[in-house]
Amino acid sequence: MKVALVHDDLVQWGGLERMLLGISEIYPEAVIYTSVIDWENPLIKEQFGVKKIKTSFLQKIPGWKILYKPLFALYPFVFEQFDLSGYDLVISITTRFAKSVITKPEQRHLCYCYTPPRFLWNFQSDNVPILARPILSSLRVIDRVSSVRVDHWIAGSKVASSRIQKIYHQPAVVVPGFVEVSDYSKWQAWDGNYFLVIARLNEYKRVDLAIKAFNKFVKIRKEKKWRMRIIGTGPKLNDLYQMASSEIDFLGAVTEEVRMDILSGCSALILPGEEDFGLTALEAQATGKPVIAFGKGGVLETVINKKTGLFFDQANEQSLLEALVLFCSSKFSSPEIKKNAAKFSKTRFKMKFSSAVDSLQDQPVDI
Repeated sequence: MKVALVHDDLVQWGGLERMLLGISEIYPEAVIYTSVIDWENPLIKEQFGVKKIKTSFLQKIPGWKILYKPLFALYPFVFEQFDLSGYDLVISITTRFAKSVITKPEQRHLCYCYTPPRFLWNFQSDNVPILARPILSSLRVIDRVSSVRVDHWIAGSKVASSRIQKIYHQPAVVVPGFVEVSDYSKWQAWDGNYFLVIARLNEYKRVDLAIKAFNKFVKIRKEKKWRMRIIGTGPKLNDLYQMASSEIDFLGAVTEEVRMDILSGCSALILPGEEDFGLTALEAQATGKPVIAFGKGGVLETVINKKTGLFFDQANEQSLLEALVLFCSSKFSSPEIKKNAAKFSKTRFKMKFSSAVDSLQDQPVDI
């Protein structure tokens, strides 16, 4: 059986890229199709350098790194240009437009979806420029048309499954993402007396909440010299830097080894925004570290409140501040935290994903 994997883009290394890599291990002969790939990103080069990858015409455009985001409205068309006629099975791994690929009736198209496009379905009208609204409205229509091309859906979480049902009116089998537990066994946990945020510095990750809450926290908890470290880059970096106190360190992009060392030394990981799945939460738990997270979305499936972490209920700095204060008087068992992460191993993911694909391929498709 010839298999093609289709992914939105390979520019940044994140949770969905880890899932793509895991799925490619199930189908080692599969070709990966993507809009663009940044070979200058060391993590992308390290993880995908030996894979068979085909990119779109965007890759050939001079200065595509500057243009690929402004040209977002063209992405459904970009994926429609791929010729996938030689494959028996097409698996799109996406949060955006990779599912727009066109397949023939005799082919099967399965979509592993972390979430429908956030910028289309979760945007607040007061945050969207007036000129962009007609474009987004048109893209919503196109996104729904693209969803019809998918024969079967696999969701990365129960949250994603409910969104797929609500937006595309399609059922989705749930196969949660994974954390490679064995990779974390070599890291010795230590307490560096700092909270850690690992996130892309964009609006929906709500790193601003973490900064504002921590700014207040250090003023009322003076018995220790607490710090916060932030790993990640993104368009909100300058704004976040301006609001941060001197106890907050911005570390930018770091290597996997440095990232793991910093994660192993944190007092707790903070996830201030609503997560689609919460892979970083699993990584923290794999090192035995508790998670302080906004109690909505995918973390409800990966974090056990008051056992492997703490939830705060409201998306505001006061609610997070209260969770930080509560954390100081809470106790967590590192072995219990690691035990929870072990439920989401890569081995288990591969078994569940393969089983789901085999089962769905046997089901009839409405034409």
